[in-house]
Amino acid sequence: MAKFSFLFFLFLLLLLPTLSQASKTTNNEPLHVSAISNALSSKGYNEMSLTLLDMTFKALLSIQQSLNTTVTVFCPTDKAFYSLNYPHDPFTLLQYQTAPSNLDKETLQNSLPYGSKIDTLLHGHPQVVTKLPGDTNTSINGVNIVDWDIYHDGQVILHGVDDFFDPAFQILKYPWYDGVGVTNNQEDKDLESEAVYLIFSVYSALVVLTFGLVYLLYVYYDECREDTDDYIEYV
Repeated sequence: MAKFSFLFFLFLLLLLPTLSQASKTTNNEPLHVSAISNALSSKGYNEMSLTLLDMTFKALLSIQQSLNTTVTVFCPTDKAFYSLNYPHDPFTLLQYQTAPSNLDKETLQNSLPYGSKIDTLLHGHPQVVTKLPGDTNTSINGVNIVDWDIYHDGQVILHGVDDFFDPAFQILKYPWYDGVGVTNNQEDKDLESEAVYLIFSVYSALVVLTFGLVYLLYVYYDECREDTDDYIEYV
């Protein structure tokens, strides 16, 4: 845990000089350190609370100010921390859990369809929305979001997830999002995700239509049978 937190802190310190040149417009409102820590602890995210405290919120604030945007952090549960068995440097996982954008509940549930790309602080390796139409749970890289808006003050948004995001998910299933070797076929790749969404929607509509036709045929058959019985009785 100590090594994990130290690596995240080191990552932020190394990142600050680069980010300081990204934007000259900053938001000087202070981060509410105790409020964020208390929000995480009250929801049972004790390990993530300690990690964020160890990396210092001054560093996180500097990122937010330099990018001049909201920072969204996806916080794994304590169980996920305890069962973490990542063969590579956990440094990359920490970058991959953080998105330099405003991703509140409404945005993730209603504005980002299946296959949408979410940029992260792990350059060239975005997250991918994996919520299919009709799903009750919103997921990213196949990991469910289990606690919405643990903290949200306009600068920092914290959501709880039931596991760490694995960069390998995006690399294997959405390699065209890597940002390496991008070709003119990028637009076609993006359309592929939209096609999956469209196919699923059409399939759902066909299922409903089929059940409707079966029901109408049953009603028609039943009425015909009653008419036949009435005719026989009349004769």
